Amino acid sequence: MTEHPTNANTNQIIAFDGKHEAAAAALALVESAQREICFLGSQLDSTLLDNLAIIECIKQLCISSRRSKIRFLVDETQSSIISSHRLLPLISKLTSSISVNILSDKHQRPKNIVLLVDDSGYLRCLNNQRYQGQANLHDPLTVRELKQQFEECWNHSSADVATRRFLL
Repeated sequence: MTEHPTNANTNQIIAFDGKHEAAAAALALVESAQREICFLGSQLDSTLLDNLAIIECIKQLCISSRRSKIRFLVDETQSSIISSHRLLPLISKLTSSISVNILSDKHQRPKNIVLLVDDSGYLRCLNNQRYQGQANLHDPLTVRELKQQFEECWNHSSADVATRRFLL
């Protein structure tokens, strides 16, 4: 994996090939978040999101600003509920900042994973089974394109009530 840029305003591609490298890139992105995190995948990915450091970053972002917005857009959440994904309790507590929506039938079963941070950073795995892809902490043009696709899917999705009612 390429070294993380020291300056978050540097347009540097971080290539990754494998779960550990993808998780490290996701953590670097989430740590840089100031306002917004958007995630698109077939489920609440356990490799990228079921991690105490990521969960703590998301929690701190939500606590630090009432304007923070975290959105997860997935095909299903049942597998995450069954496996007791560690992000679920936070989602159920911080409902004003964190939303989980289910993709419409038109957009079901994404094979890729996309993580967007603010208007500048992204992570993209083209195959959600291999964790091979790239990230960039500062590429507003690519983020704008990915965000348009995310928003289109989000606008046709529906709120997931199962994650709101999650109880320990």
